[in-house]
Amino acid sequence: MKKNLTINEIAKIANVSRGTVDRVVNKRGYVAEDKQKQIEKIIKEYNFTPNTHARNLALSKSLKVAVILPEHKAGDYWEPIAKSTEMAGKNYLPFGLQISYYFYDQNNIDTFKDVEKKIFLEKNSAIITTQPQNPSIKAFLRKCVTKKIPFVLLGTNNTKYGALSNLGQDANQGGRLAGRLINYGQEHPAKYLIFNIFNEQNINPNVVSRIDGFKAYFKDNKKIKTELINININDAQLTAKITEKLMALTKSDGIFIPNSRAHMVAKLLNKDQKVRFLAFDLVTGNVPYLKAGVIDFLINQKPYEQGYRGVELLYRYLATFQQPDEVINIAAEVITIENLTSNEETSFEEENKSLK
Repeated sequence: MKKNLTINEIAKIANVSRGTVDRVVNKRGYVAEDKQKQIEKIIKEYNFTPNTHARNLALSKSLKVAVILPEHKAGDYWEPIAKSTEMAGKNYLPFGLQISYYFYDQNNIDTFKDVEKKIFLEKNSAIITTQPQNPSIKAFLRKCVTKKIPFVLLGTNNTKYGALSNLGQDANQGGRLAGRLINYGQEHPAKYLIFNIFNEQNINPNVVSRIDGFKAYFKDNKKIKTELINININDAQLTAKITEKLMALTKSDGIFIPNSRAHMVAKLLNKDQKVRFLAFDLVTGNVPYLKAGVIDFLINQKPYEQGYRGVELLYRYLATFQQPDEVINIAAEVITIENLTSNEETSFEEENKSLK
């Protein structure tokens, strides 16, 4: 008799994801017929049986999940993640799931060392955090891999960190989408300012990928006559360095900001100045400028949905050994003044009433 394989080993033999094998084993969700037959054949050949004893043991103990986020204010990008993980924690509390929060100062990364010590000391079962933007957090994730502590990364589909699952948008495709939107219906030639407003201690890989995707869109569409101008700037330099460039823009020109800081530039435009303006994230600072028609498009990353789904899949993994897909793509949502819903929390829960 051949040995009883693990789900990971079956996935490798079948050349499919762990989540696909899990759906076949647990008879849940859609799997293409040819893949299902292939997996069922391997299961039969190797006499695979799920480890029900381990599953029952997991269900009988408390499951501790650590949520690690930057310190933030109400209305910041991180707030919906904090709120949705809290809501998911309440919904799964009767099943033994406990959520603990750990916050660090992005402007003083030394504060993360204290967070790291507490997380390991308090013996958390798993971790939810966002894509690492500095060496300290990357080193922490490597330790988690070594210690076999599963973690989920939000806001990314980059698999290089060893996460159990990565939930987020394809940043490069998001940049390409931004290129198409900013150019739609514009007169040419046009000039587009690309703002990389950064914090020197935290370089966001998503921002870099979005800028690459934005440029690639115009490179692939060479007939479009545009001039792309990069502006790399930190918070302190913002007003002094860009006012002159902004004042020179006309209605055929545009502004692309690949993160949530659009409001920092929007407030510097003249009241009657109209340019095409596209940015990311439905944060409190950006919404008034969208309502006023200063910002034309916001690409929403759906942080509330990311947070809730992160808790949900970790519970299923810890309690019932359901293997999530390594990458879970969150579809981009383009927000305009016509379809603005400022409360993503309400929208998500209305669409997913079974969560409550």
